[in-house]
This record gives sequence, C-alpha cells and structure tokens, in this order.
Amino acid sequence: MTVHNSVDNVGSVPLCVDLDGTLVHTDMFWECFVRVLRHKPFMIFVGAFWLMTGKSIAHLKARFAEMAQIDYERLPYNHTLISYLQEQHDSGREEIILCTGSDRIIAESVHAQLGIFSEVLASEPPVNLTGTRKADKLVALYGEKGFDYVGNEEKDKFVWQRARHALVVSTRNGVASSLADRFDFAKTFDAPIAGLKTWIKACRLHQWVKNLLLFVPLALSYVELSPSSVLVVFLAFIIFGVVASATYLVNDLFDLDSDRAHRTKCQRPFAAGSISIARGAIAATLMILSGFLVSLLLLPAVFTLVLFAYLICTLMYSFFVKATSMLDVCMLAGLYTLRVIAGMVVLDLEWSFWLLAFSIFIFMSLALAKRASELTNLKLAGGSWIKGRGYSTNDLPIINSMGISSGFLSVLVIALYINSDRVETRLAHPEMLWVFCPILLYWIGRVWLITGRGLMNEDPIVFAIKDKVSWLLLAAGFFSAMGIAVLMEML
Repeated sequence: MTVHNSVDNVGSVPLCVDLDGTLVHTDMFWECFVRVLRHKPFMIFVGAFWLMTGKSIAHLKARFAEMAQIDYERLPYNHTLISYLQEQHDSGREEIILCTGSDRIIAESVHAQLGIFSEVLASEPPVNLTGTRKADKLVALYGEKGFDYVGNEEKDKFVWQRARHALVVSTRNGVASSLADRFDFAKTFDAPIAGLKTWIKACRLHQWVKNLLLFVPLALSYVELSPSSVLVVFLAFIIFGVVASATYLVNDLFDLDSDRAHRTKCQRPFAAGSISIARGAIAATLMILSGFLVSLLLLPAVFTLVLFAYLICTLMYSFFVKATSMLDVCMLAGLYTLRVIAGMVVLDLEWSFWLLAFSIFIFMSLALAKRASELTNLKLAGGSWIKGRGYSTNDLPIINSMGISSGFLSVLVIALYINSDRVETRLAHPEMLWVFCPILLYWIGRVWLITGRGLMNEDPIVFAIKDKVSWLLLAAGFFSAMGIAVLMEML
C-alpha cells in the first residue's frame, strides 16, 4: 500500500485516528459478532431483544466486546498507517488519539497492543461514538479545526468538515473519490480492494473440482449416457458448487483467529481484511438461498435433502467438529461421500455398496493426509499444536498410520469389486480393471511420501489438481484399461 500527498504543518494539533476500516482492515463489531455467534449463538436473539426493548447499539457493542475473545496481536492492521503514525510521534507530535465507534474494551486492547496512542476515545453505553457524535466530541475537546482526523467511510464526513486536515483510508473507487469535491484530503492511504479475483479466492472456486464426484455414479452406472442425464448432473454440480462456496465463506468467517495464526491461511480475504465480514455474511446467505431455490424448482426432492444434509454437516464442522480430533476427518470424509450419494440420487440410480465403500476409505485417507500435512509443516516450523484444531505434532505417527492404511484399504475394495459377480455379469473383460490397483497404490504411496516430507500444500485435492504425475497416472490407467480390453477382444 502507498501513501499519497503530505501534511506540511504537524505542529501541536492532535491527530485523531478511527479504528474500524482505518487502523484495521476490518470492522470490530462484526469481529465480535461472528465470535459470539459461533460460541454463544443464542446471544444473537438476546441482542435483538435488547435493541427492540430500547437498549442502545452502544450497549450491544459493549456486551459483545465482553464476550468475544479476540487475538489483538494478529488483527489485520493497516501497517502503512501505523508507520505514518509512528513517524508523526517521532517528529514531535505528542497527541495521537484513537477515536472510534468501537467499544472501549476493544479500543483499550488495541491501544495496549500498539502502544502509540496518547489517549483513547470510544463508545460507551449509552453513547455510540460515530458520525456527528464523534465530531461534537472532538470539537468539544480540541475546538473547531483544532485537530486532524483519519477516517475511511461516508459518515466520517461529519468529522472531516470540522477538522483542520482530513486524512483518508480508501480504495481507488472508495470514499476518497466520492467526496473529492468536498474535501481536499491531505493524505490518502490505500486500502485492500475486494475485486473479482479476491471473491474467487474467498469462494475457493478451485475446490469445485471436488464436485466432479457427482459425475462418478453416472460414469460407473453401466447405462448409456444421454444429453439430458449429463445436463441434470451438471446442474447439480453447479448448485453443489454454489452452496459449497457459501460454506467456505462461513467457515472462514468463524475461523478468523486460527487463519491469522497460520503461515499461509492468514492471506485469506476475511483474515486479511480484503473482504468485510458483513459482505461475506450477506454473500453466503444469498448463495445458500439461491442454490436451494434452484434445487427445489428443477431437481428431485431427494437431491435437495442430500444437499441440505451436506449444508448441515458443513456448518456443524465449522461450528464444532473441526476442533475435535478424529471426528473432524471422519466428517470431511463423509462430506466427500455425500457428493457421490448426490450423484446417485439426482438420477435415481441404484446405490452401489462398492462405490460407497471405496469413497469412505479413500476420502478418509485424503482427510488424514490434510491433517498430517498441517502437522508436518507445523513441526518443521517449530510449533506443537494447530490453533483451533485438536491435534499436536505428537499425533503424527498415528495419523500417518491410519491414513496410509485407509488409502490401501480403498485399493482392496477395488480388488474385491473386480472379482465380484456384479462386474463379471456386466463387463466382458473385468480383468482390464486390475490395472487401476497398482496405479492407485503408487499414487496413494506418493501422496503420503510427499506429505511426510513436508512438501504437501496442506490440501491433497489442490495437490492432485496441480500435480502432473497425478494426471499422467489417470491417463495411463484409462488407456491401459482400454488397451487391455481391445487385446482381450483380439484374443
């Protein structure tokens, strides 16, 4: 981020600094809200009742601030602004005031973390220190045009018009542009821009590859493919993708502290403050509602039930299960398997014991590989416990053992399936399927070897998408099976 323009005369005029969206790239009320919603969801209804019975918004902010456990060290601070404030302090500016609409508990905690403010002004019941109330407070303390102010949003115009110098934190098309005709901003600090690329990252569109599992029952159903069946599964694929992306947004909203403590997840849009929590919550709600509406209108009711089961399980995972060792990986494996089940029910296909058995074992192995990768990388970095999870680096041996065993059991399921009456009655040359067993054994072994070396990117699915060897093995298996089938016909 860059700083534009300059303030020539520092003098003894106090510099007042907003918090939400200015000093930090997030809104502290919403930071408190998502934490309260996760740990004490009933308090949301209590809060609504308070507001309806005449309690002030400042009272609600205070209660939420008391209940929320925030890691102030890892908040997405505006480091460019902080550097500027430090320069102002070093150049002789004695009064740098944190002036925020957030509750005093939060403001004092930020002050204690940064240690650069001489005073803190914040909301306290019943006064919500925003807009005109903030302007009146600063004028009463320092006089008309007796202070400089750094803000970021439309309502800060009431403060800027009474300040000596207006400083702003803004995106290219944000408040600085919209108010440029009214204020000659002395400094402009760039803020993160939530563009299309940022939203794609937040929705994790690359994870939609997991939804290709919906096509697996159709591909293995021994029925003739038709445009209508492919179209139906494709629509189910899109709907599943939209709902799954919404659950990723929800997961990231409830996982802010652990993401910010992670070496790579700290760059996720919500953790980094690139997308506001409020916009993320609205987007997730609209995506879930639209996905279920289309499903109810165009697809079988039983598919909608499976989709609902997926949503509930994912939300349970985000709220509770992810912190419980072993239950979390079982849930992850189950979520993969639900995609396969969705592919069965959307076309009313016969349920396959073999496919479900293979799915649960292979996906259990991949879920364990994800945890093993996180622990291996944590161990290499000198850590011991994964924040927000129920695992320590001491668990690595047992996780590796279970993961490798589960992966190899999935190969055993394929071997037994090839020798079953089901295959012999439906395929002229079932022996051609044996080629997949050594290929899958090699791939599983390679995944776990890479995981053990700390080279896995903590998501085996993403690894498989980007890994050229995985694609080559898939192609080799397919063409080898075709070749064996042709050879058996010739013989």
